[in-house]
Amino acid sequence: MALDPKRCLILIPARAGSKGVPNKNVKPFNQGMSLTSRAIELAKKISSKDGIVLSTDSQELLDAHQNSGITCLMREEHLASDTSGMLEVMIDAIDKSITKPEFLILLQPTSPFRTLQHIERALSLYEEGDQAVVAVNEPKGHPFYTLFEQKGDFIEKFQKNEVVRRQDISPMYDVNGLLYIFHIASLREKSWVHFDKIRPMVVPFLDGLDIDTEEDWWLAETIAKAKEI
Repeated sequence: MALDPKRCLILIPARAGSKGVPNKNVKPFNQGMSLTSRAIELAKKISSKDGIVLSTDSQELLDAHQNSGITCLMREEHLASDTSGMLEVMIDAIDKSITKPEFLILLQPTSPFRTLQHIERALSLYEEGDQAVVAVNEPKGHPFYTLFEQKGDFIEKFQKNEVVRRQDISPMYDVNGLLYIFHIASLREKSWVHFDKIRPMVVPFLDGLDIDTEEDWWLAETIAKAKEI
């Protein structure tokens, strides 16, 4: 049975600083809205405004969205540093929510090709007892064959089993950050990476493109412009 969005809190975490792309959460993407604004407008399509939280350390973002009807949280200092973790940010937003959510939908602004259909699909994939639904994509090469580690001046194959046929090894995925759905009670116990029941939502690589570097920004805008043709 699909997960009802009314049982969820949507969190959009947007920090001011970015070493890879300065001001990436604030500046216009593809001559349009900022990445943060795009995430907020998408969230409004599946949730009431009181079910959406923007968590930021940016006064500019706070000023831009404080009259949007959603909850805007200025992060406390310990949640705004380079060493602060996303888990702490999520729990902070949950604790300060005016609703009583059972699930958290995490929409990081840096996924510009996320659509309503992606979120609806993730909600439909959820099954009772799942601790998380996480967007993933297939890697370009299976890590069994492509992953090597540094040993002194040389590299050697990380996985040394002598499996040759691809059909003999389990599928593996890259978590791309497009979206996450977390069971909040489970999240309070431990980080989601230690969950036992993580349901994957496999998407094409470009759908899950995450902007972390100037090259990512260029590629994303190039793709966005091409889609307009």
